[in-house]
Amino acid sequence: MQKILKNYGFILLFFLTGCGGGFSGEYRALQGAAVMDFSSDGRVSQLMLGNKIAEFDFEKDGDEIKVYVAPGFAQIYKIQSDDVLIGPGGVTLVKRR
Repeated sequence: MQKILKNYGFILLFFLTGCGGGFSGEYRALQGAAVMDFSSDGRVSQLMLGNKIAEFDFEKDGDEIKVYVAPGFAQIYKIQSDDVLIGPGGVTLVKRR
């Protein structure tokens, strides 16, 4: 019985990891001083000139990052590569290494 429960725990952990968790990093806009700091807990902080101006929930959905800026409304960021996101209006965000 313990072995079965242990296996279910691994399965649950596998599914939770696949549901949007794990995406993180600080992405800077090439066109300005804006920064999007994605945390693996599903929150993103928006910074301007080093000051946090907002915080939102986000989720990774395939090759998109959906940032929920208002109830039922998300800004979509396309994952171009591991290091590049393309945001609304064509804003390019590059991951800080």
